[in-house]
Parts: sequence; C-alpha cells; structure tokens
Amino acid sequence: MKIIELKFVDLWQVTDGPTCRAEQYELTAQYHETGFAEGDILEAKDAHEARSLAKYYRKIIEKIQKQLVQSR
Repeated sequence: MKIIELKFVDLWQVTDGPTCRAEQYELTAQYHETGFAEGDILEAKDAHEARSLAKYYRKIIEKIQKQLVQSR
C-alpha cells in the first residue's frame, strides 16, 4: 500500500481517468454483445472480459471516493 498526498481537488481529478476507462470498457462489452457501440472501444477478447475490466476500474474509483469522503 502506498500513500499519495494530493490536494483534495486533484484527487477528484484522479478518478476521471478510471471513470473514462470504465465507460469505454462498458461500451466495448456492448459492442461484443450487439456489434454496435457509440464511441471508441478498447481491446478485449469478449464482452465478459470487457465487463470484468470495467468492474475493476469501478472498484478503484469506489475506493478513492470512499477515502475522500472519510477524510473530510
């Protein structure tokens, strides 16, 4: 475990990247299921892998947000 010190506002910005990544993997899963997605898709072998990666990024976001709320 590592401790990173950033301004509060910067920490919220840190969640933006994983949020975008999760959304792209969700679109990728949609693409694998339907053959269509509005937006860029990422490399994943199938919808299951894409959903797993989206969930992984959502968990990271959740951990960061939980720590932000607790530190207020």
